Amino acid sequence: MDEIAQDLIERYHQNALNPEEKREFQRRINTDDDFAKEVQWHELALEAIRLEGEKELRRRLTIKGIELDVKNPNRSAAFPWQWVLLLIVVLALGLWFIYPENTTKEPISPAVPNEKSLPAPPSSPKPVDPAPSPPQAQTEPASVDGKKLFAAYFEPYRDASLEPSVRGSVEEISHQEHFQQLYWEGEYAQALLVYDSLETFAQRNDNLLFLKANCLLNTGNVVEATGILEKIILNSRSRFTTQAPWYLALCRLQREEWEPAERLLQQIAKERNSPRRADADRLLSENKPK
Repeated sequence: MDEIAQDLIERYHQNALNPEEKREFQRRINTDDDFAKEVQWHELALEAIRLEGEKELRRRLTIKGIELDVKNPNRSAAFPWQWVLLLIVVLALGLWFIYPENTTKEPISPAVPNEKSLPAPPSSPKPVDPAPSPPQAQTEPASVDGKKLFAAYFEPYRDASLEPSVRGSVEEISHQEHFQQLYWEGEYAQALLVYDSLETFAQRNDNLLFLKANCLLNTGNVVEATGILEKIILNSRSRFTTQAPWYLALCRLQREEWEPAERLLQQIAKERNSPRRADADRLLSENKPK
């Protein structure tokens, strides 16, 4: 990563880009995959620094409170609230230092081509069909019930790496840790509520988006989950990229879209390194159209 690119990333997170630098940042994030990944990693590093800072501050304040209790056991019961207020002020200053204008930073969106510059496609004469055949009424075999297949095969994704390394009350852990803890405990509807309180950059993290898609599937929001899974596969930046096609195929089945679901399942079954190869092969073999 060259120095100019690194400087652009740092100034972007400080919301200090001028109009010319914003255009250059926009160009790079749309054309340079390495640059886009570096932006995401920079965001994750800032979040890690913030979380570690909060934990260290809590630890120091706890030690200081114990020392004061020993020195002055007759302090009024209201005194600890002064430390709570101090904690809030210091955390606010720390967040301002890391994200000085995070709430006003405009997100960078992919460039959209100017539709006016595209020529209109030429119109072609419609062929005359004296005896048109009736349109096909369905896109999937009548013997396949996609909703039943979805119910039979869907289980929210779990593996040992998702088990929270930090456990505690809501006051002791970050929103992201709380979201992951609720997901691990199977509280998917509650996890979705907590997800909405995450930092903006965390909500764009493909790993967390994969977990959100599973929460949405468990709570019945298949349409939104479909869009998320399609983007994860397209970006190919998540460690769950190889799992996402299986869940996207289940989305297609639940929406009674058998043909695209079948294509996805066949592709998964052919991938030797796919962790869902056996599942896809079993689903296809057990539900062949009759």
